[in-house]
Amino acid sequence: MPTRIHILPDDLANKIAAGEVVERPAAVVKELVENAVDAGADRIVIDVAAGGRETIRVSDNGCGMGRDDLLLALERHATSKIRTLSDLGAISTLGFRGEALPSIASVSRMALESRTGEEEAGTRVSVEGGRVKEVSAVGRDVGTTATVHGLFYNVPARRKFLKGIETEMRHIVACVSQIGLAYPALSITLSHNGRPVLRLGQADRKRRVEEVFGLDVGREAVEAEAEAEGMRVHGFLGRPTFVRRSGACQALLVNGRPIQSRTLAHAVYDGYGGLIARGDYPFYALYLEIPPGEVDVNVHPTKREVRFADERRVYQMISATVRRALREADVIPEVSPQAFEREAPAGPAVAPGSYETKADPVSTAQEMTRPYEGGRRRRSRSAALDLDLQMSLPLIGRKSSEPEDAPEGREAGEAGTETAAVWQLHETYILAEIKNGLILIDQHVAHERVIYEETLRGFRSQPTPGQQLLFPLTVSLSLTEMAFLREVFPLLEQLGFGIRDLGGNSVVVDAIPSGLRQWEDGKLLKEIVEDLQEAGRSRSGLEERVATSYACHTAIRAGERLSKREMMTLIDRLFETEDPFVCPHGRPIVIKMSLDEINRRFGR
Repeated sequence: MPTRIHILPDDLANKIAAGEVVERPAAVVKELVENAVDAGADRIVIDVAAGGRETIRVSDNGCGMGRDDLLLALERHATSKIRTLSDLGAISTLGFRGEALPSIASVSRMALESRTGEEEAGTRVSVEGGRVKEVSAVGRDVGTTATVHGLFYNVPARRKFLKGIETEMRHIVACVSQIGLAYPALSITLSHNGRPVLRLGQADRKRRVEEVFGLDVGREAVEAEAEAEGMRVHGFLGRPTFVRRSGACQALLVNGRPIQSRTLAHAVYDGYGGLIARGDYPFYALYLEIPPGEVDVNVHPTKREVRFADERRVYQMISATVRRALREADVIPEVSPQAFEREAPAGPAVAPGSYETKADPVSTAQEMTRPYEGGRRRRSRSAALDLDLQMSLPLIGRKSSEPEDAPEGREAGEAGTETAAVWQLHETYILAEIKNGLILIDQHVAHERVIYEETLRGFRSQPTPGQQLLFPLTVSLSLTEMAFLREVFPLLEQLGFGIRDLGGNSVVVDAIPSGLRQWEDGKLLKEIVEDLQEAGRSRSGLEERVATSYACHTAIRAGERLSKREMMTLIDRLFETEDPFVCPHGRPIVIKMSLDEINRRFGR
């Protein structure tokens, strides 16, 4: 009887195994850089083309390999890191399985060059699809250079699932940043298409953290350190006022290995206690040093996760270290006396989330639409709103007899002139009288809808000239944030921003959109980047995400006093938009109360 089970050919087995190790270009960079670190390098140069889809080159000045070792390194499970089973229980290197090089070689065209200090000439090995094509001598410095061309060229099913160039490049920057954090004494240079993207010189931990995350440790973070029972925790914690809306500025490193751990992340949050609000993400970069025998790094294909022999003890130590560091730094926020001297409130006059009305008689924008030009009726893009029930919203005019010096809170007008009946409520809402009742408009989200649609139109038209800054501003971001910002450079320039990339984690802004309300010395750029990070997995397109963020941060705020003319202009512009009843985030803009319902409430 013929057998149904058979051994897979080596080339097929290698491609399957490569699927666990080589997920995307960033995984190739990670494996090659980790090999360089294990080889004792203190200088690594990374060159990438087309987001790593076409070329990845990693050069180091490590100990190098001789000809025989270079050929052996391409064999599966060949490694210099471990020899016996006991070595597996006390791993102190980043790599140890002997899978990376053969896995990468099996799905690319790869060239390896290396030379040791004892050799006069180096060796070059060319590999295609896992098969060695050529071995030759080469003149070069001590160290190793790995060049990968055409990643997944022979696995089309994998190649077509790669993301766009900018997205893949963001993953590479994040990967290199994490390794840079783990080894601050390591000099790393990363270039994309011949242009420097990241330069990390040799530094101490504090300086490296500041370079990678673009912050000032003394002003925005505090140092934490503790040691007990063979474990040591050292790192930096963001002050409670320095929070983000995503976890992009967080790093956990165990014995020099960047890891992901929900348990340890929870321990950090436990240490913060009630100092940060739910939904906020504090900055932290924590280095845990623990005896290698007490941590198992062989539990994940890409070694992103680890398992501790005594997880409870590690949790308690990190939580206590965070709590003690924050307490000693006296980061409990204080209320400024100036806050009580402001004439206008600094925030919304109503609690967040109060957009929903619980009173039965008050209907939402689901009952409202407006007539459109040519008799056509556009449906809202929001499936939650049924705009088939058409009704116009004519504002009722009144004869004004107010003198020029009208009392505060009322708009002066000429006697006998017809003006619309609109008022501002708590400097947050606009109350307007209509033919059969009244409407309430949230001024912030109304303006947000207007700016959102104007911004989208601006992306599809000629670039808008910006307003030149008298003094150009240098803005520093984290390296991951810079990757997001570079992706939206063309869109921001379309709006009128003038931005020059300095490489690394800094840009110079010399122009901003004309009439921009909210700039605050570069804070707007940082807020847009944070929103893009938070919505990284959103299904909406990049233009929509940028427009949503730009509109949210530049719109009129709750707490801003508006004149009657400003309120009327905002209402007119709102009802000229395609979807005047829902903001880009999906919140209602307009709430209506009918006159019949008001009469019923008063028993008329």
